[in-house]
Amino acid sequence: MLGEIHLIKYHALGNDYLFLDSATFDKPSSEFIKQICHRNFGIGSDGLLYGGYVNGQFKLTIFNPDSSIAEISGNGTRIFARAMFDLGLINIGQKFEILTNFRTVSCCLMAADCISVNMGSPSFEAPNIPIVGKDGANITINGRTYKYYSVSLGNPHCVIFVDAILHEDVLSDGPILEKNIAFPEKTNVQFAHIIDSENISIEIWERGAGYTLASGSSACAVFSVARKLKICFSRVTVHMPGGDLLLLENSNETITQTGPVVKIADCEVGIKDLPTEKLHQM
Repeated sequence: MLGEIHLIKYHALGNDYLFLDSATFDKPSSEFIKQICHRNFGIGSDGLLYGGYVNGQFKLTIFNPDSSIAEISGNGTRIFARAMFDLGLINIGQKFEILTNFRTVSCCLMAADCISVNMGSPSFEAPNIPIVGKDGANITINGRTYKYYSVSLGNPHCVIFVDAILHEDVLSDGPILEKNIAFPEKTNVQFAHIIDSENISIEIWERGAGYTLASGSSACAVFSVARKLKICFSRVTVHMPGGDLLLLENSNETITQTGPVVKIADCEVGIKDLPTEKLHQM
């Protein structure tokens, strides 16, 4: 990939992504993704969305900032939908499907800055998550014992309910839980507090990205476990440091999330100007 490329930066509740149009640019290399997502030596983001309208279908690959591929991202999918609107490929009120590397999701553009995504049905089956051992077991991290619940929304999640969310515990215990041997493909980690039957607050340690201000799939994971435990209603607002997401359990037990997307900037990037030597030394 030589010369200049055009990236668009968006955020969804503070969860920021760079979008690269596959109709115009080649698939980015692992090195490029790590460089461009770096907060000091690149533009900085929680990941890169590579996709577009290909052969009559919307297709999307979601990259984490470490260049690994994310199975699904609720915020990333909503951002991609907004990018398709900005490119003139969809209209307000339109319903359409997006094919990711791992599943197809249904979207609806409620407004330019408000998008709904049907995230599908959660799976609590251990092989599908995957998880080793018994779900709902206790796990001790840094002297603190947690009871955790596992679920997959196409990607693995570890949900922990607490009486009060301590930010320092998320930062210290999240990365250890992410790589715990119970999760052979690592896991996203959510610390959750039930405010009442219609409101849940969470903080997130995201697999491959670290501490994240918001995550659509994490919000859905917490909601699905809370529904399974019968401790919340079928319509809930999930409160995250980056903002709020509305979640709804549909009659077919799929989960729809609705939330905002904001365009931050159009970026022209000269590939040769990226400081690869400094980055590799970190």
